[in-house]
Amino acid sequence: MHAVVSAAAAPGATVLAHTLHYAIVGGGALGVVALLAPRWLPSPSAPRDAHEARVQALRQALAAPYDATRLLEAGRPSYAGPRVGTPASLSERVLLPLAVVASAAAAGVHAAAGPAHFREATVFGLFFTAGALAQLAWAGGLALRPTPPLLVAGAVGNLAVVALWATTRTMGLPWGLLPQPEAIGPWDLASVAWELLVVGCCVAALRSGVPQTRLADAGRWHPGVRWFAVASVLGLVMLSLSGAGS
Repeated sequence: MHAVVSAAAAPGATVLAHTLHYAIVGGGALGVVALLAPRWLPSPSAPRDAHEARVQALRQALAAPYDATRLLEAGRPSYAGPRVGTPASLSERVLLPLAVVASAAAAGVHAAAGPAHFREATVFGLFFTAGALAQLAWAGGLALRPTPPLLVAGAVGNLAVVALWATTRTMGLPWGLLPQPEAIGPWDLASVAWELLVVGCCVAALRSGVPQTRLADAGRWHPGVRWFAVASVLGLVMLSLSGAGS
């Protein structure tokens, strides 16, 4: 009976898992383009201090049609650029962006592994699909509003997934679900690496302080984090093209 249910549910669920995987990879590629595009385009130099800001505003006002009010406003100290003493914190520039990128990448792995596990058993395929959706939703939630409870949930949840993976690779699963340990492959190694990174970033962010606002703009991220996002998307693409099994 179980085999019949699995066979009947597998085709539609496999399509869903494939669609989810390619949506994550494609969305990640578009996100990387959006992330780096502003850095490829020439942009006017930003004023370094309030004086340069006023001079720049006055020049723009003089170049426009004459307006006395505009000239007076331009001469006033209205510099709203970065203020000394309020740099982005380590959590804003490094830890939270890394956790978001790594969680989304791990979600891509679970979505990619879903079809193969649906063919084994419906319960396995559903677990991988649910895991991919949960990791993607967590990354989105962290980007919108990072909070300590969300970071704790990310650390505990990903650590539990890593522990479950280690169990399936060393002992299998009880109740006849997985009598023998599974082989270790490139997909699951990549996923475990991303998940451990999420755990480490969550713990470090909790220790260093969580910002009270949404995730900082990509322009304020550490450059290494932006290139990590590029490498993560390329890694998912290469694994997908190589057909490496889970």
